[in-house]
Amino acid sequence: MTPRQLDALLPSLQVLARSSPDDKHTLVARLNGTLPETQAEWEEAHPGRSWETERDKLLPGYLAEWAASRGGVGEVVGVTGDGTNDAPALRVADVGLSMGLSGTEVAKEASDIVIMDDNFASIVKAVLWGRSVFDNIRKFLQFQLTVNVVALTITFLSAVSGYDPPLNAVMMLWVNLIMDTMGALALGTEAPAPELLVRRPYKRNASLISRPMWRNILVQSAYQIAILVLLLLRANEVLAFEGWWVHQPGATPPAPIEMGSTRHMTLIFNAFVFCQIFNEFNARSLADDVNIFRGLEKNPVFVCVIFFTVVVQWLVVQYGGDFTKTEPLSAEEWRATVLLGLCAIPLGVAMRFLPVTEDPENFGGTAESGFENVEPAVDNKNLPAHALPPYLVHHHGARRRVLWRWVGVLLQLAALFVVPVLVGICMKNPERCQSLGWLDFYKF
Repeated sequence: MTPRQLDALLPSLQVLARSSPDDKHTLVARLNGTLPETQAEWEEAHPGRSWETERDKLLPGYLAEWAASRGGVGEVVGVTGDGTNDAPALRVADVGLSMGLSGTEVAKEASDIVIMDDNFASIVKAVLWGRSVFDNIRKFLQFQLTVNVVALTITFLSAVSGYDPPLNAVMMLWVNLIMDTMGALALGTEAPAPELLVRRPYKRNASLISRPMWRNILVQSAYQIAILVLLLLRANEVLAFEGWWVHQPGATPPAPIEMGSTRHMTLIFNAFVFCQIFNEFNARSLADDVNIFRGLEKNPVFVCVIFFTVVVQWLVVQYGGDFTKTEPLSAEEWRATVLLGLCAIPLGVAMRFLPVTEDPENFGGTAESGFENVEPAVDNKNLPAHALPPYLVHHHGARRRVLWRWVGVLLQLAALFVVPVLVGICMKNPERCQSLGWLDFYKF
């Protein structure tokens, strides 16, 4: 069999019975492209053979021929084995898994992962955790890129407008701590979800930042830049706005802010930080899942990071003084900046209904997928149940579950809006809080 003939067979190959160690090695090498790169390497693998006349006839082939036939992109191949004969295939595989109890030492040395309990279910768990780590890295990148875009843009615009940069050196250090250490701890500790196994594997050349991620980054960045520019140029008009609990309707507006003053820069800094805090919730979802609070109770690290960030931000603003070049903000200014940041959450829900989908070319393998944005390779609707391939998993995507998810999300958003408002009312006017009733709540 020639390399070309094997390539034609691979898409439909499911079982390789009674295979020799060389057969396994050839199959793996042909799938992921671990092949001789030069004539010398080929001749070393095929002693006594002619490079000029037989290089396109002998398996497993050579790299230039393989790249031309497969577009230079191979599959990500995982191999399991326990015997000495499996070592060659384990060594050339992208992920080699050997058995810890029954496997030979040669197989263990050649593998990347040793399954200590010899349980194949552990392989599924390893794949699940691997995909989870990959998604957590992407969540962190989605969050970090948004922070970078906004911070660089607002610094540039403030310089163009004739103001000093709103984020001084100490503020930038705190922002970097939020963006790097805190963000990595919060988003890098997400537990794996079983739904990750439904997804087809990504190709090795797939972009680390997907189309939905770019949508999320650009929408959130545009919103944050807009409100920060608004605060930079029209801070007094924002604080004087009646109707969103910045101050009581009819009450005396807060003292005007001197544009470019320390108080003005502190206001922008506080709004910027709270935009990142609430956008960290949005970063928990990479695609179209609008329920950004899903599984939050399973990640106490995320909750602790958010709580720690809020407390430290309050201390930095209220007590930083000359060290951080901040000035304590009034209750109205705190409400304004927190509510502006909080608006990032409903915006995150809305932006996920923009029709942006994953690129089907990013996914590898020949198995069919339950992804709504990947068209099946074969129409199986008319096939009997026993004829369906075992890897076909029916997955109802995000938009099919929109009704019950919207109910849960709206209830959580209502809690996020109502509870802070009630707390603020009670802190500012305890007498009115004691007589507060549901019928006159709209008056606030």
